[in-house]
Amino acid sequence: MHKYRVVERSAEESRLTIRCSGGRYHLTRALSVLPEVDARLEGDKPHLGFGILRCSKTGAAFRVIFESIGNTAMPSPNPVPGATDRAPGAGRRAPGDAA
Repeated sequence: MHKYRVVERSAEESRLTIRCSGGRYHLTRALSVLPEVDARLEGDKPHLGFGILRCSKTGAAFRVIFESIGNTAMPSPNPVPGATDRAPGAGRRAPGDAA
């Protein structure tokens, strides 16, 4: 049985970022109820596709789809196509600004 902890969640997108006991991050989409951040979960080995995770404390079951597995850095639960680290317009000068 693999152990996980919820590190980030997005209720709007029904997505969770979970971290396994091996230190890897996995991005999942919840099919119904989302567990809270810091919830301790147990389940099968991470794999792409359907899975069931159980809360260690309450026994509640969470049906999820593993969308991304084995990430060494924490992925965002809300990926935005074309998003960057910079704010829009960062580094641009307004007309008339000194160089």
